[in-house]
Amino acid sequence: MTWLLTALVLIGVIGPVFWLLPSKRQRQVGRLRTAARRAGLVVELARLPKIDASAHERVTAAGVAKEPVTACVAYRLPLLEPAPAAPVWRLHRTGADEGPVAGWTLESDAGRATASYWRRVGAVANDLPGGCVAVEADAAHVAWYGTEHCADLLPDAVAAAIHAGLTALAALQCEAGER
Repeated sequence: MTWLLTALVLIGVIGPVFWLLPSKRQRQVGRLRTAARRAGLVVELARLPKIDASAHERVTAAGVAKEPVTACVAYRLPLLEPAPAAPVWRLHRTGADEGPVAGWTLESDAGRATASYWRRVGAVANDLPGGCVAVEADAAHVAWYGTEHCADLLPDAVAAAIHAGLTALAALQCEAGER
């Protein structure tokens, strides 16, 4: 009987400690964020407007308007030199074919971006890994927004692929800013 009582007390004392340990997903996300910081990316939590929100996400049952948002993480890469003449835009992955890039919806007017520019942006954006939900560029940085899904890839490989994609977008921004 004492063994049973001792076991129950130990489970009661040690059990909560195991509950506080990070899950496999949390450890994977931590490794991904650490690898991204080592690669020179700025990691921050973000909230984006949900472009393709359904009616129940836009209005409550009482008829009160809501602002639908998507919680995600932003990985930002600062441009080496500011490109004030570069187009400012944010693309959301929606599967719609109505914007300048198939499968993406343009949130804001990008000004004088050419069709060639959008083809190159689309090629890079479609290859971004990790559950990418949006891509953004302005005069100072380019950004990847996503849900940090690594699937079967190592976190270091996902961070390297995100960095490579953002570097390609940064080169496009700098090139577009020189025109």
